[in-house]
Amino acid sequence: MQKSTTVRVARETRDGLRDLAEDDGVTLDEEVNRLVRAERQRRIGHALSAVQIDQEDQSWLDMGADVVGNDARR
Repeated sequence: MQKSTTVRVARETRDGLRDLAEDDGVTLDEEVNRLVRAERQRRIGHALSAVQIDQEDQSWLDMGADVVGNDARR
């Protein structure tokens, strides 16, 4: 069993998070995990956008983008 903790946020933030979780059919914890993962992916994408890549790298990125896209649709 995972340990849990309390995080203090504004009621508006909590309610917004709850709405997102309900829309996605997941728990608050799962929604937070999804949002954290999405932010990490956004940051990786931002870092990659500043790098010059060759055709081989582009092929790998395209395959990775397909995997991420498929995962996001789940």
